[in-house]
Amino acid sequence: MYLCDIHSHTKLSPDSEAELLDTARAAVAAGLSEFCVTDHCDLLDLQGEPVTSFNWPGAMAQYRAVRAELGDALTLRLGLELGSAPYDPAVARDILAQGGEELDFVLGSLHSWIGMEGGRDLSFSNYAGDLALSRRAVESTLDHTWTLVTQCPDCYDSLAHIVYPLRYIHRDGVNLSLADYEDRVRAIFTEVARTDHAMEVNTRRAQDLDCWPPLLRWFKECGGELVTVGADAHRPQDVGKGVPQALDMIREAGFDCVTTFAGRKPVLHKF
Repeated sequence: MYLCDIHSHTKLSPDSEAELLDTARAAVAAGLSEFCVTDHCDLLDLQGEPVTSFNWPGAMAQYRAVRAELGDALTLRLGLELGSAPYDPAVARDILAQGGEELDFVLGSLHSWIGMEGGRDLSFSNYAGDLALSRRAVESTLDHTWTLVTQCPDCYDSLAHIVYPLRYIHRDGVNLSLADYEDRVRAIFTEVARTDHAMEVNTRRAQDLDCWPPLLRWFKECGGELVTVGADAHRPQDVGKGVPQALDMIREAGFDCVTTFAGRKPVLHKF
């Protein structure tokens, strides 16, 4: 089985203090064959302020240094988690263009309340006892995910953690599921599949595993073929957590490979 983790963060992300060398060494220690760093670039920051640039010089410098340090011990890739691309597609495309030929992989994510709740990260809202707010969070995320996959397909390679708002809705004790929005999710998955993009199984450091089997089944039924895996680690000790279980889920759902990316092109690894 090809062990890979292609969603991770370093000190270049606002919510991590990790050094890339430490996370890459952790990947080697975990037995991974391939590892991709995907630092955050959200077009709305945690507090809802617009963002128009990414620290590409810093990202490329640490990537080149660590790749040289590790040599053949690990296939290291340079990626980006691009959040809220539908907020300003022109800025999103400009940022990606600056990544140049070294950019291997782009995760497309939605972390923010675009156009409401001050544009802040969804994690900052209090959903406790508020089913209406919880529904708005899921519906807003699905609305903008639909815009991403239909109008900005060049702004992502794999659709990141579609369950993101549910993390915080469940944190606050509200019972809500994507099963309540199956038709909308299937429409998104159909478009992802039609345009030869991937869906991410995000293990969230092995905390989010149970939610993925039905979503994998839907994606497969919608014609999906490409699935990526990431632990979403923000600390070296979380690299690769849940990846073996996720790979088993993907295989059991009927997929015959796991996907990584090089030069923004999919690379298929057969089970």
